[in-house]
Amino acid sequence: MTIFSGTRDLLYPDGVDLAARARAAGVSAELYLLRDQPHNFVLMPTREGRQARKIILRMVA
Repeated sequence: MTIFSGTRDLLYPDGVDLAARARAAGVSAELYLLRDQPHNFVLMPTREGRQARKIILRMVA
């Protein structure tokens, strides 16, 4: 499981909790938590968004 979240995302505490619960259940979970990023940073034309999309593309390729 891979989770992307920013610290300005209203759901970021839930992402942190989801990753912890997944790991506790034996599920491999990676959490990419970026400081000062909003909920949709992955889709934004920023350096952080481009880096996140590269990670996603490596995962699905």
